[in-house]
Amino acid sequence: MKRIFIVTLMIVSMMMVACVERRNRVILEKFIPITEEDQCVVKAGGDRYVTTGNFDVALTDRYQLAFQMTNYISSSKSGSAGSSAAPIEGGEANNFYVKWAEMKYEWDPRPQPNGAQIKLTQDLWNKAKRTEIHGVVISPEGGQAAAVVDIFTEAQARDLLKTLKADDKTKPFDWIASPILVKIKVFGELSNGEDVETNTLTFNVVPNYGESLQQGSVYYMPSEGFGNFDSDDKNEVYEAQMSQYTAIKNECAFQSSVLNGCLAGQDDALSNCYAGDTAWQREIAEGEGMTYIPGYAAASVVEAIYNNYKKASSDGGYYVCCPASMPEEPEKPEEEQEGDGSNTAAGE
Repeated sequence: MKRIFIVTLMIVSMMMVACVERRNRVILEKFIPITEEDQCVVKAGGDRYVTTGNFDVALTDRYQLAFQMTNYISSSKSGSAGSSAAPIEGGEANNFYVKWAEMKYEWDPRPQPNGAQIKLTQDLWNKAKRTEIHGVVISPEGGQAAAVVDIFTEAQARDLLKTLKADDKTKPFDWIASPILVKIKVFGELSNGEDVETNTLTFNVVPNYGESLQQGSVYYMPSEGFGNFDSDDKNEVYEAQMSQYTAIKNECAFQSSVLNGCLAGQDDALSNCYAGDTAWQREIAEGEGMTYIPGYAAASVVEAIYNNYKKASSDGGYYVCCPASMPEEPEKPEEEQEGDGSNTAAGE
């Protein structure tokens, strides 16, 4: 009886070890960039990875984080059964089906050397967030796949927005020194129904407000304006048009709406007035006292950031969004001709 018990214990122990090995052999390997080089498509198999991301809450409430996973579990298929002419193979039981990603958040609550301190709403951040992932299957024997998740909720983005706008400008918080830490683990199951979870990886997020705008997004209009566009004097109108045209020509870049990236407000991407038109951007613009014009939410945000934060309060001028493309140069009015015969009496 004692011998049977020992053998049984050994078998149970071996099964537990095998289960642990299987549960930990689907690996969350790295976070990967979403790049223009890949046509903004999330792809596995590259050699690039990222550990820190930038998140501009003036332009978006979403941070889309891409990651790569590898299934190192051995294949369950075997061709040894049956005859050589008609081998019998079972179905693959070790495909890994991704079900969800779990995110937990941490930050350093201690004051920084200048006294600045993170102030976030605890109830929004102290519970794990779960995001469903569909359609991602990873084959065994080293199969790889990539997926992407939104790592923040809208409520969390609002909390970051409130914190960033309330930041003491004389003692700003250094988010680079103390980023938000997002700890991610992926859960799924094998073809045979066995639950499997990956390891945990940590991603650093540095939020900002309005720091991802392209240089050349706006041109400057002086406090006195460019001139009288409504004058009855054609030359006066021309001078006003040329003044504005010259400002546009010298100050506007006319680049893609999102430059050096794929997503407005994320990572190293630079955005201009045409980078989207979302409900979030409209809300930001209206919160800055801007009048929203349908179709121009991003433009309202860009102008608000430049005029409320990037120029002196004593500056009476205004930064205006650049047009989508370079306008044609105004035409100088023709000189009126005298004695052109237009008033000659009939019959003469």
